[in-house]
Amino acid sequence: MTEDSSKRRLGRDEIIEMASELIAIPSPTGTEVTIMTWVTEWCDRHGLSYEVFTKDPAQPNVVISVGNDDGPTLVMNGHLDTVPVSDPDAWISGPYEPRLSDDGKKLYGRGASDMKASTGIMMLMCKLFKDTSLQGRLQAHVVSDEEMAGSKGTVFLMEEIEAGRLIKPDYCLIGEKSDLKVRNAERGLFQIEIVFHGRASHTAAARVTGINAIAKAAKGILALEGDIDKFHPSVGKPVISINMIEAGVAHNVVPGEAKIHVDRRLIPGETRESVVAEIREKLDAVAAGDPDFKYTLIEDPHGDFIPANITEEDSPLVQAVQQAVRDELGREPEFFVAWAGATDGRFYRQHGIDTVGFGPGGENAHGANEAGFVDDLVAEADVYAATIEQLLIG
Repeated sequence: MTEDSSKRRLGRDEIIEMASELIAIPSPTGTEVTIMTWVTEWCDRHGLSYEVFTKDPAQPNVVISVGNDDGPTLVMNGHLDTVPVSDPDAWISGPYEPRLSDDGKKLYGRGASDMKASTGIMMLMCKLFKDTSLQGRLQAHVVSDEEMAGSKGTVFLMEEIEAGRLIKPDYCLIGEKSDLKVRNAERGLFQIEIVFHGRASHTAAARVTGINAIAKAAKGILALEGDIDKFHPSVGKPVISINMIEAGVAHNVVPGEAKIHVDRRLIPGETRESVVAEIREKLDAVAAGDPDFKYTLIEDPHGDFIPANITEEDSPLVQAVQQAVRDELGREPEFFVAWAGATDGRFYRQHGIDTVGFGPGGENAHGANEAGFVDDLVAEADVYAATIEQLLIG
């Protein structure tokens, strides 16, 4: 990109300092009030407007706003809660003692990757564009409760949007790890329980009156477990995994029932109905060769089904991020086709808000010596700034 004196960019030291400040404040999910208070005090020091939205006093959310009503609203969403530290002795320095690697390429600390550093960049973006004549509004949704259900964080903000107490954004950027690739889609989540029916008996009569439900479950597992030969260019392959099995009441009783828990991740184009049909087809094929193979399928037992969600490539947000990658990073953008879990981006897409995940690389999230890659954080900030300029300045 041609050098332009009007370009607004963050400095490397500024990014590291902000990330370090946030890492130094412990904030496991459920204890975010201290770090959110720090966020509001930081906003006060820099003259930034904000509102606090609270469902649980221990887990507030801060919405920072700059700009006006003259155009679209672009939100950046980042969470400041972290998982707890389970292995403090395994860290090269304390988990809440931010530390740069000797070569300056990694920043260590709980939340350095997931995702305090990215959230700090979002806050700094609000400061960077505070006095700019924007044609629209820039917001940072700084949330709690992402590592759990999100019900007190982003989900609560969606409820506030639906109630008209918070403006509905046109676009949302999510700063979770994406290795500087464009994450415009996420797999859906579908839990299924399958109960295999046998006939209980004394072990001595296992071959006479018993039908071993565990044996039937084993056939079902072998039929279901494995690679799924489908692919979506924005998110990759779907996934199926049998993650739990429950069976048996005593060591000398042939089990009359066995239950497995299936975790199925969907790609765009798949539906709840199509997945159930595929599973039934495979199990029914087993039953065709075994008259004693009987099962009951229980859909979505926990009520947490999430369809696959995507913001299409022709979205102005997707195109703006892609162009920012070209301009700032000097390469063609790639989609984030990786084995990754869900982010809060799904909640925005479910409310009809175009959403793109774009974040840095990192390592050891949720583990000892969690680290964010500093060069990636600088690149993320450059792409965010260029995206904001495209959508809110023109």
